[in-house]
Amino acid sequence: MSTAASVQIRTAGSAGYHLNRRGRFLLVGFPVLVLVVLAAAAAAFFGINGMAPAAASEEGPSRSVDSVTVGYGDTLWDIAGRSAPDASRNETILRIGELNSLNGADLQPGQVLFVPTNG
Repeated sequence: MSTAASVQIRTAGSAGYHLNRRGRFLLVGFPVLVLVVLAAAAAAFFGINGMAPAAASEEGPSRSVDSVTVGYGDTLWDIAGRSAPDASRNETILRIGELNSLNGADLQPGQVLFVPTNG
């Protein structure tokens, strides 16, 4: 018998280890999945923080606000006319509603409202 016939040549695939589907996932797929999740988290983090200064700069100039105590018989129309006489009363009423989180036009005497002023 020749010595060449008894020698086995081992290659990388025949080293005695055979990866099944789960093993290939753990060896290749899981690290790739972790990298994708980390990249998405980094993109979300830096994307949100990168947009924050731009969002803050779009607000525009701040408007001045004053407080008014509601008197007996006062309406939002009257208060809007006194607080910002040069502005549109409808817009001023909407702004008063936003500033005070009003759900309607019901006011109580003694109630304190924040109102926009001309300025």
